[in-house]
Amino acid sequence: MQACLILALAVVFYLFWQLCKQQPALAQAATFTEDPYDAVGSFGTQLALLIGFIGVVRAFRPTPPNKLTDNQQLLLVRGMYFTCLSIAVTLGADVVAMLRYPGVWFGMPAGFALAALVGGMTLLDLLMVWQVHRSARTSLGQAQPQGWVRAIGISLAGIIICALYPQNWRAGFPVGGLGTVFIFFTVLLGMVLCFLSVWAWGMVLAPTREPASEDFLDDLAVLYTRLKTHAGPFRGALAQVEKLLCSSWLRPIVNWFNPRQGRWYGIALIGLAVGVFLALGEGHLHLRLGLVEVFAIVEGIAVVLGFAIFEQPLGLARRDAQKTAVSVQSEGEAVP
Repeated sequence: MQACLILALAVVFYLFWQLCKQQPALAQAATFTEDPYDAVGSFGTQLALLIGFIGVVRAFRPTPPNKLTDNQQLLLVRGMYFTCLSIAVTLGADVVAMLRYPGVWFGMPAGFALAALVGGMTLLDLLMVWQVHRSARTSLGQAQPQGWVRAIGISLAGIIICALYPQNWRAGFPVGGLGTVFIFFTVLLGMVLCFLSVWAWGMVLAPTREPASEDFLDDLAVLYTRLKTHAGPFRGALAQVEKLLCSSWLRPIVNWFNPRQGRWYGIALIGLAVGVFLALGEGHLHLRLGLVEVFAIVEGIAVVLGFAIFEQPLGLARRDAQKTAVSVQSEGEAVP
């Protein structure tokens, strides 16, 4: 139930973010719709939704009654913390932008509505963090002092950068050439600040006690096995797909994308595809192709960087060079 509430919080935050950007009156008052604040928010929103979804998958993974392992409990709790922290980091960047440019929103009805929305979202996020901490504090380890120093240092650096970043920097750079390079750099800066801040505070609130023995691929495999059991007439089709994936000509290709063997190609391709989709969704189809390419490259970098940072803390894919991407059990069940 708590994992579902966390995912619902991520969805509410996504709606809040879109409302602030799309509603005309709020968009005029929202000082955080300019990069690097907008970049922090964009990647923070995506991160919260993704981790929230992973948490729900893990929460509904079939397990024997009262047999949730310490590793599974830790990954569940850490995922909930990371979702809340993704929202908190974004809201922190929003507050910095609003404090830096108070004349844009202060004293206007839309400005007060914006401040109320940001304050309400902050209180809701803090409430969820408190609920997670209260229910899971006994399953966590003890944070090391250097973890607190690292998290505070990264946060202070992020606040200083957001508070001092050049104002109206886009005005002097046309789209294309040096302007595209500067946009690219600013978006990457916001991305790095978001990911590092979430990771640093997540490792303080939910420190590692032992390496993850299972990963998200294991969770998907268990759910797939349950799905196939109840697939009815589609079970034969699923068996044919398994047979195809394990065929001699396709198996090397599947292994080539295996994240457990340190393969990053599939992760990068997913990022590029998401970037193109987002660029078209943002209405950039009519713009120069170069801008669509920038979206694709930035999203590809975000997915690869995010996977590198959160792979171990969230148990996305354990490293096992001896495993193949798809193996078939004697019963014919395909598992990662």
